[in-house]
Amino acid sequence: MGFDFEFRLAEDRKEFQNLEKFLLRQPLSYLHYGDWVSRIRQELFSGYKNSILAFSDDFLVGNLVFQPHKEFPRIKELKNMRVHPKLQGRYFGAFMIKQAEQENKKDYDAIICDLRSDNYSILNILRFMGYTELLRVALYDLNKEDIVMVKKFQDTNEGIFLLIKKKLLSLN
Repeated sequence: MGFDFEFRLAEDRKEFQNLEKFLLRQPLSYLHYGDWVSRIRQELFSGYKNSILAFSDDFLVGNLVFQPHKEFPRIKELKNMRVHPKLQGRYFGAFMIKQAEQENKKDYDAIICDLRSDNYSILNILRFMGYTELLRVALYDLNKEDIVMVKKFQDTNEGIFLLIKKKLLSLN
């Protein structure tokens, strides 16, 4: 049984459009998800956001979008990760997270992400990779709990996480 997998950063308009289509096929019931996806192409093209793409036989089968945090520039933020359902369980997500952690690592003190509290497979991967829970809060839908996870890269001042908690709790 053969396989052909390739991972790389999204680099051109065609890849951004391909990513947009891929994301729209897997909304996971987030409110206003389509609006977010429609904005992402321009943010990728401008270089504000980055995306690691996973291909199998030249078909897009996974992605991880990341960016600097809008309010805390020394924090990197993972924004969106999807893996084609037929390829889940092969650690594509963990590989892409590790690659995102390494991109411009010296420019960041920590990385932050969020996930639905019932997404046990991703929660377990993040914990295995050294992420810790910062807080639980409804970020996108008042009826669904999200978990905010962080991973420190260096000797990070713990005060930044208190500021992040305060900011996230003020959104509710």
